[in-house]
Amino acid sequence: MSWAERVAHLLETSTFRHASMVAFIFLLVAVGTVLLSAHQIDALLHSHVRDMVLADVRTQERSHHFSDAQSMAVALARDDSREREGSKSLVVSPAGTLLFGDPQVRTALQCEPPCALQWRNVTVSDTSARLAQLFGVQVPLADGGVFFSGYDILPMRERLRVIPLVAGAGLFAVLLSSLAIGLYTSVRSMRRVDRIRSALRRYVTGERDAVVPCGRDGDEFDLLGQDINHVLHRANRLMEEVKSVSSHLAHELRTPLTRLHNRLETLTEKVDPQMRDDVVGALEEAERIQRMFRAVLRIGEVEAGRCEHAFEWFEARTLLEDLAEYYAPLVALSDMELRIETEPGRELYGDRALLFQALSNLLENAIKYARKDGAGKGETLVLLARRRGDGIALGVADHGPGIPPALRGQAVERFRRLGGTTQSGSGLGLALVNAIARLHGARLSLEENEPHGLLAVLLLDRRHWNAKTGLKDALTTS
Repeated sequence: MSWAERVAHLLETSTFRHASMVAFIFLLVAVGTVLLSAHQIDALLHSHVRDMVLADVRTQERSHHFSDAQSMAVALARDDSREREGSKSLVVSPAGTLLFGDPQVRTALQCEPPCALQWRNVTVSDTSARLAQLFGVQVPLADGGVFFSGYDILPMRERLRVIPLVAGAGLFAVLLSSLAIGLYTSVRSMRRVDRIRSALRRYVTGERDAVVPCGRDGDEFDLLGQDINHVLHRANRLMEEVKSVSSHLAHELRTPLTRLHNRLETLTEKVDPQMRDDVVGALEEAERIQRMFRAVLRIGEVEAGRCEHAFEWFEARTLLEDLAEYYAPLVALSDMELRIETEPGRELYGDRALLFQALSNLLENAIKYARKDGAGKGETLVLLARRRGDGIALGVADHGPGIPPALRGQAVERFRRLGGTTQSGSGLGLALVNAIARLHGARLSLEENEPHGLLAVLLLDRRHWNAKTGLKDALTTS
C-alpha cells in the first residue's frame, strides 16, 4: 500500500473523523469566543472612555459653567495637562472660529455653531501622519459656542487587541494538539485493526496457526483479539475433527471396499450372462467409491503435509510436455488439440509429482467440461506457465462454458459438484488441486478466459520459493 493510500485510509478512519469533527466544533466555538471577546473588549473600552469624558465635562461645567466660549478657551489654555495621554479638547466660538484645540480635530468634526449635544467618533491625523481615533462628546455652550472633549482610543485599542489574538493563538494551539492526538490515536487504532485483518486474511488463505496479537492493556482491541483467537481455535478444532473423521473413515473402509471389489470381480466370471451386467455395474460403483476414498485420503495427506514430497528446481516446459504426452491419446479421442505456452528456461520450485497431479486434474476437468454437449469439438486446450507479478501462473485454459464468478469459491470445496448430482465425478478434483497449491505456498485461481471459457491456474509466489530454498541452504550448510 502506497503512502497516499495509507493517508487516505487514515483520513477515512472513524477515530480521525470523530477527532476532526470535535476539532471543527471546537474551532467554531473558539472563533465565536474570540469575536465575542473582541466585541466585549471594544464595548468596555468605549464605556470606560465615555466615563472619562463625562467626568471631564462635569469638571469643566463646575469650573466654567459653560457660559462663555472665550473664557473656556483661556482656562483650557492655562491647563498644561489637557493634551496629555491622548486627551483632546476643542473650543469653537459662536462665529465658528477655532479658539482652542487642533485644527485637524475641527475639520474632522465638521460642526458649525450652533451644534447639538452629541457623542462623536472621528478619525484624525497629525503632521506625522499618525492616526488618532477620537471618541468624545460635543457640548453646546450658553453663548452659542461649542466645546468638545474626546479621548484617543486607538492606542488603548491596540494594546487590548493582543488579548483576543493571544487567546486565539492559544485556542489554535489546542486545536492543533487535538488534531495531533486524534491522528496519533487513529494511527494506533488503524495499526491494531490492520493486525487483526492481517491475521484473518492469513487464516483464510490457509495459515491455520494465525492468531491476533493481544497486548496486556486489556482494552477493547485486546478483548476483541482474544475473542477472535478463541473463535479461530475453535474453528481449527472443528476442522481437524472433521478431517480426522473423514480420513479415518476412508482409511477404515478402504480394506472392506477392496475385498468387495475383488469379490465382485470374481463373481463376474461365475454368474449367468443375464446377471453379468448388474454385477459389472456394481463393480464400477465399487471402483468409483474406492477412487473417492483414495482422493479423500490423498487430500488429507497433502493438507497435513504427510505425503511424500521432494521440492526441487525444474523447468516448467518439461513438466507441461510430459503432461501433454501423457494425455495425448485422451485429447485426440475427444477431438481436441493441446498446445503449450511457456518461455524456455522458465523454472519452478516444487514437488514435480504433486504439480503433475494438480495439472492432471485441471486438464481432465477442461476436457470433460469443454466437450460437454459437443461444444468442445475441435477446441484447443492450452497448458501454460506465464510470468505474473513476482511469480508464475501455472495451469490450463479452455474455451468451454466456464464457471460463473459467484460459484468459483464453491468449486474448490470438497464434494462440491456444480453440475448437480447428475454430473459425473466426486467433486474432489479441485479440492485436491487447492490442497497441492497450499502445500506449495500458492493459491488456486479460477478466472475468465477471454472471450469465454475458464482459466484455472496455480499462482506460485517466488518469495515463497526464496524462503524455502534459503531455509534448505541454511540447513545444508549448518
